[in-house]
Amino acid sequence: MTEFGCARCSGEDALTALAFCTTRLRETHRLVEQSHFGISLRECPECRQGFAAIFTEFVDFSGGEDAQYFDFVPLTPAEVTSLAAQGSRVDLVRLGALGSLRRRLSSSWPTGAEKQIGWRTDPLSVREGH
Repeated sequence: MTEFGCARCSGEDALTALAFCTTRLRETHRLVEQSHFGISLRECPECRQGFAAIFTEFVDFSGGEDAQYFDFVPLTPAEVTSLAAQGSRVDLVRLGALGSLRRRLSSSWPTGAEKQIGWRTDPLSVREGH
């Protein structure tokens, strides 16, 4: 597996890395901007590592605890260029495949469950929230 990022954006402590990534990564492209689904390309100011930032929310109309997922998928420069060129027509299956091939930073808060923050390497399914 290819190594991505620096100690700030990809350090071992996922909670510290998430705090850095959510506040310090610079947005370079906004691909999708919906109320329950967003994809942006971001860059680390320390090492210039590119990321796809994916936010998905599923509204729970009965209980009010909306499930929320936020993933930071590290990207190669060629992948950043390809995704930026796709714009709002970004290939969600391909993006999910990239997130399934390498370690990604993930914050998941399923409806009725505890929030989990960590580094994940399991399959990533990217789909629009609702």
